[in-house]
Amino acid sequence: MTATDKQTTATAPTLLPPALAAELGALHTDQRAAATHRGNIALLAGPGAGKTRALVARVGYLLATTSRHRGVAALTYTETAAHETTVRLHRLGMHPGRRLSSTTVHAFCLHHILRPYGRLIGDPLPDNLTIPDTSACRQLWDTAAYESGLDVNPNNRTTLERLRRLIAARETIADYPSQYLRTVHRYEQLLRDHDTLDFEAMTTRALDLLRESRTAREQLVARFPHLVVDEYQDLGPVLHALVLTLLDAGMGITAVGDPDQVLYAYQGASPRYLTQLSDRTDFRKLRLRVNYRSGSALVAAGHAVLGKDRGYHAAPDRDDAGTLTILHADGDEDAHAALTVEVLNNRLATGTPPEDIAVLYRSKGPLLDALTAAIQAAQIPLDIEKQRRRPSGPLADLIAACATRRLTGPLPGPDTTDPAAPRRKTSGIAPARTLRELAATWHGQLQLAHHNDPADTHRSLSRRLASLLDAPDRETPSHQAGTFLAALWDALQATHLADHSPDQRDRDTAQALADPGDLTMAELAGGQIPGHTALTTYHSAKGREFRIVILPGLVEGLLPRHYPGKPPTFKEVTDARRSFYVALTRAKDEAVLIGGDRYTIPANRWYPARTRDTKRSQFVDEVEAQLPDTPS
Repeated sequence: MTATDKQTTATAPTLLPPALAAELGALHTDQRAAATHRGNIALLAGPGAGKTRALVARVGYLLATTSRHRGVAALTYTETAAHETTVRLHRLGMHPGRRLSSTTVHAFCLHHILRPYGRLIGDPLPDNLTIPDTSACRQLWDTAAYESGLDVNPNNRTTLERLRRLIAARETIADYPSQYLRTVHRYEQLLRDHDTLDFEAMTTRALDLLRESRTAREQLVARFPHLVVDEYQDLGPVLHALVLTLLDAGMGITAVGDPDQVLYAYQGASPRYLTQLSDRTDFRKLRLRVNYRSGSALVAAGHAVLGKDRGYHAAPDRDDAGTLTILHADGDEDAHAALTVEVLNNRLATGTPPEDIAVLYRSKGPLLDALTAAIQAAQIPLDIEKQRRRPSGPLADLIAACATRRLTGPLPGPDTTDPAAPRRKTSGIAPARTLRELAATWHGQLQLAHHNDPADTHRSLSRRLASLLDAPDRETPSHQAGTFLAALWDALQATHLADHSPDQRDRDTAQALADPGDLTMAELAGGQIPGHTALTTYHSAKGREFRIVILPGLVEGLLPRHYPGKPPTFKEVTDARRSFYVALTRAKDEAVLIGGDRYTIPANRWYPARTRDTKRSQFVDEVEAQLPDTPS
């Protein structure tokens, strides 16, 4: 009998927490089957399919049916998603504490593999370990390239990072020149020489450690017999190899994702890794097909983009089909921007709140410049998300979580200052965390900064946070954050945390937030500015939803992007198709596709800026061919 058979035939406890039992009963049949399966599972979840709800129920069920001395590791790509899992479990009456590690992949590798088990293979992390920022990593790459006889060219870094992952995963590298191999090995050595650990090294060294140490594998599986991985389609070769290593060691695996929504292909992510798991005989494959977000016309448009019918369908209680609008911009990017403004003014005039509309673009360039200028000239409140000043990193995440708690107030309770007002969650803001959770995170930051005051317990830190975060007369999302941020900065002893943190991003946070200017509370909390239309990338829109999505710049040469006279490769078309699919499927009620037949080629050192006549993006043609009744 295999390990999976044993898991499948194990007898589940009959008593579940009442709220969890009620949640399981309320799930769709497919969601419930995924949540309660006794064994390895690959859950393929289409857009708007209630993936997060099913994932949280799965984690809750695993915790409830596993020995109270063992736990579950739930891995995500962002801290926001990780905290949302914890918050939703609390709503189901579950408080697993240390039994649950809901965190990012990199944090899991650092805190649950490298730190506790490094000494087992004679490679403990140094006491003065630092986590470099992007700039420091670039300098190390340049040094490694120079010393290895490779051109010091920023364009080489993507190739070098991809090669680095392939080496760690033991995949084929025969096609790479020797200078690239030497550069990767030299870069790894430079990291060690400088007592630094970048994010990629967290995963590659964790994989090496688990492969080398049977003890580490056994102890990790003993603590976390179950591993749940979200967004599996965006895992690269290293993380997939790490999952397979843990699977062979006896850990139960739940892989959740959508092969059609790969966004990190440039980093080596591939849908084949999720497909490989789902095709294994020791895995059960399930697909969530009900789209609770979009109407049937928008679901059909998604199938048209894919060129495949995945069997997705709108929720049966959805009355309207949604609207797909296809427009033509007669000109270059300025024409697309003008038409976007026209659509925005029309939708706003009919009463759609600005924050329920998103204008999405694939990458920066003339289109983004034209959209920004035109929308601002029309005096339409705009949230340009790529221009935000809130930094990233552990300290910034803690500040954002505290700002969210300040906006929400004591839990449970309404998230507005008017208790009689309907609950409305600001887009992008994660669910509020408890004071105990915030205190635990703060305590961990204090320890990393070597601030070990015995009086700083979770309880005492919770009381100090409560006096600030749960005070009456709290701000609204649109209030400026300066006054609150100054008080929070002092309360957290953030200057000390930043100065003594091993993570360079924390030191950058102090500089970035020194002058918050007109930063709003919503921005500080990581959400969309209330009353503003979002202008953001396809990539940043992943995991979000808007009533109306406007997609300008749908022109051959921009989507898929390619140079004049050089047709796009099959891979370039496939990557662009998946990216566009993600953008299109953010729409709940309407998607506006703006095609055209001209775009601007930016100036470079050889040629001035110039326009190119082309044709409408093939993706729009495919949608229209499948939907002949689409309004135009």
